[in-house]
Amino acid sequence: MSSTPLSRRSIIKAAALAGGTVAFGLPQALWPASAEAYSVSSKLDWWYQARFGMFIHFGSYSYRGHGEWAFSSENWTKANYQAQVTTPFNPTSFNAATIAELAKNAGMKYLVITAKHHEGYAMWDSNVAGFTDTTGTKQYNLHDYKGFQPDLLAQLKTECENRGVKFGLYYSIMDWSHPSQTINRSTSFSDMASQSARTAYISDMKGQLQELLDRYDPAILWFDGDWCGNPSSPTLTDWWTKPDGEDLYGWLMARKPGLVVNERVKRDLGLGDFACPEQTVPATPLDRPWETCATMNGAWGYNSGSENSYRSVKAIIQELVTVVSRDGNYLLNIGPKGDGTATPGSVTVLNGLASWMSTYSDSIHSTSGSPFAAEPSWGKVTKKSGKLFAHVLSWPTGGTLQIPAVSNTINRVYLMNNPSTSLAYTVSGGQINVSVPATAPDANDSVVCVEVNGMPAVLAGGVYRLICAQSGKALDNGNTGTEGGQVIQWTPNGGTPQQWTVTDVGHGYYQLVCVRSGKALDDNGSTSDNGVMVQWSDNGGTQQQWAVIALGGGAYRLINRHSGKALDNGNTGTEGGHVIQWSANGGTPQQWSMTKIG
Repeated sequence: MSSTPLSRRSIIKAAALAGGTVAFGLPQALWPASAEAYSVSSKLDWWYQARFGMFIHFGSYSYRGHGEWAFSSENWTKANYQAQVTTPFNPTSFNAATIAELAKNAGMKYLVITAKHHEGYAMWDSNVAGFTDTTGTKQYNLHDYKGFQPDLLAQLKTECENRGVKFGLYYSIMDWSHPSQTINRSTSFSDMASQSARTAYISDMKGQLQELLDRYDPAILWFDGDWCGNPSSPTLTDWWTKPDGEDLYGWLMARKPGLVVNERVKRDLGLGDFACPEQTVPATPLDRPWETCATMNGAWGYNSGSENSYRSVKAIIQELVTVVSRDGNYLLNIGPKGDGTATPGSVTVLNGLASWMSTYSDSIHSTSGSPFAAEPSWGKVTKKSGKLFAHVLSWPTGGTLQIPAVSNTINRVYLMNNPSTSLAYTVSGGQINVSVPATAPDANDSVVCVEVNGMPAVLAGGVYRLICAQSGKALDNGNTGTEGGQVIQWTPNGGTPQQWTVTDVGHGYYQLVCVRSGKALDDNGSTSDNGVMVQWSDNGGTQQQWAVIALGGGAYRLINRHSGKALDNGNTGTEGGHVIQWSANGGTPQQWSMTKIG
């Protein structure tokens, strides 16, 4: 993994997963404009449905017990590291069945293990000639350097697949032991000996990757060690660039089109199949499929000094739930000891997860992010067709849980730990008011399931007429097809200028397109109070995306994603009055009935 001092993605850690005094039913701030919807490609479908995986950092550094960065942080030379750390590494107690069973029971649907970390030691019998020890007489891998006969990766793949867990491999692009490179501790990367050495190393690397594809047929290749600069042409210090990442991804797709690859073929440039923030939970949904990787105790590779620093099962469950509610995947790490055994602390956490998932896995697997544009003050929300899951991290004290309303028909509501008993509920004021027990049924995360018809949504897709509560007049495009034409209010007349096709664009946001013109309701690029709303050709921009918030009685408030301001009739009853945006204030000029007419 990346070195601790390195600059990483500018994603803000979720400030609080739960706790504090809350006003039940009241949403927090809307997702900002950075939160975009995205589509999921067919090859990613299994990965997206999985939601939860196990990461394993395991290499010769595990013997040292000082973490996977010991080579760098402890100033080892290649020769001394190989002699004193790699040579004694002898994982005879590695039990693939035990690890795969722990993963399956914890609800993890895929697993990624380090095939080669930054130290350069290959955990399989590699035959690529360029990967030698410092003497040049031995291949630097577990089989040839150590003489270790079992194929741990093959064993783990078999045990995973026997349990329905997809198998993946981690591979570091940077290699501190390869003869072409020398560690650069000031950059936490490596320097190349020459441009010809760079070319030869990339060829060697592809040779190893071909071996991994041929021998283990992984479902995922998870890259790392790519974080040097990105100059227009590679230098000996910044030797891995965006074109190299693009070439590597294309090379892999030519060999296995269905392979899932993370963005770190060259990170933060939109490459690969999914983004991968590290040790952080994005504060909002991202604009592409994503997965955050996390440790249990601050350590990736086994670090004996971190064995008393495990986070609680509760904290990890709530982090998992937060990630999934924001439409991400969660890759949780273990670092086995040098003999190959899982640490007692990691086993405790995994068993705790297994206990919770035995009841609540349906609220995680095959779910997507919240249908709402804001998170409820009491917790998080996930969904799948037919079910809305309220993850209550702070249990209400008054006996009523208020869940934001959806447009779907509700069939029943129940606690997931007691599904045979329905809970009483009413729908009013834009909320589903659920009668709940005085005490939370689960100390980690209690889940209330709302069974509905279809995919839970604030609004069903279709054609709507919007009437302002203040004036009784309809949202109207002015009967024009003009680009940038101003949107007005007009007495309802049933015409197409007053008909708006509403489409869910994800994360609780909707686009409204006028049937008369085929153009979208747009804030005209303005963030100012009193800005006049216009119609504009669909451009996918946040100016055309509106959070729709149920107020009850068929009324809604619409908040523009770009400006954060509410759709407002200008507090006038004038025929043809301009429809504007204004800071949300709860007034009737900002309340719109939305009647589905098609």
